[in-house]
Amino acid sequence: MLGKTLAKIDRFYPILAVVLIALSVLVLISLKSVLSGLTTSSEFDPDIAEAKTKIDSENLTKAYKAVFEKEVLKLNLAQ
Repeated sequence: MLGKTLAKIDRFYPILAVVLIALSVLVLISLKSVLSGLTTSSEFDPDIAEAKTKIDSENLTKAYKAVFEKEVLKLNLAQ
């Protein structure tokens, strides 16, 4: 009986070591790909986005007035 138990224990640890090594390799590969994606996404190429933006101040003023200077409807709840 003791021989069967020791044989099972002796097989368990090498299998556990192989599984843990395989999982650690998988985690390292995943971490490397995530960090390389973050590095790539943080790089900015100024040639892609050219600075040709125009701000129409008249339309901006109209929009500001439409939002902040509109009449507030007051409810008369005393009726």
